[in-house]
Order: sequence, then structure tokens, then C-alpha cells
Amino acid sequence: MSLQLGEKENLPEQKIENPLTLVYLIDGDIAALEEKIATMKENRDRALAYAVKNGITEDERCRLEKKARKVRSLNITLFAAVFPKQYEMACELEKQELEAKKERVGEKINLTLVDKLVKKAMLDEAEGVITTKEIVSYQVSQK
Repeated sequence: MSLQLGEKENLPEQKIENPLTLVYLIDGDIAALEEKIATMKENRDRALAYAVKNGITEDERCRLEKKARKVRSLNITLFAAVFPKQYEMACELEKQELEAKKERVGEKINLTLVDKLVKKAMLDEAEGVITTKEIVSYQVSQK
């Protein structure tokens, strides 16, 4: 019997010896690699800064390519002075957007704000006002 494209054969689950120890050891490897990556990024940044500062655009094996992008910003005072009608139109559109947001006030309220306004004990007593969802994660530590 042969499998058709897209079909999956149910393979038996592979037994893992000492799975918690394996997780712990892998976590250690990941931490060591993350530390090494951080060091490598620091070395990369230092080498790039050195090349830019010293005007080095090529070496034996590599070439530095500069990519630039422009970021625009608006001088509001000057815009209003030079383009007064457009400034007024922009203000009016902004007011309309704010009014639309006002219509939705109360649909979503930040729980941090609620905690500042109502004591936790009172919130807990008011059944159904606050729902709690438990998020479970696992961490393996050495004995």
C-alpha cells in the first residue's frame, strides 16, 4: 500500500527518555546561544561603526552599501501661516475623527484604569464584572 500525496501515515509516538532533563538542557543551550548572539551583535555594530567612521566602503571580501530613507515631519506653525485654509481643513477633519472616536467611548475600557477607580475587593464581589482566564506555561528547573 502506498501513500498518496497529502496523506499522512500515523506513526507511533517516539518515546523521549527523561523529557524534563532534555528541556532543561535545551534551555541552557538556548541561553548560551542567546548570549553568544548578543556578543556577536555588539561586535558587528562596533565593526560597522568603525567602517562608517573611517570611511571604509570596501575590504578584501565585502562592500558597504548605504541605504537611506527620508522621514518627513510637519512644522505646524509654519504650515498654518503658509497654508491657512488647508490648516483649517486639517483641523476640521481632525475634529471629525475625534467626534467619531467619542461615539465609541465606553466600548473598551482599560482594566488598569478600572483598577485605579474601583477597589479590587469590590470588583471581585461584583460577580461577572471581571472574568479571569488562566494562562498556563511551564518552566523546567534542575533538582
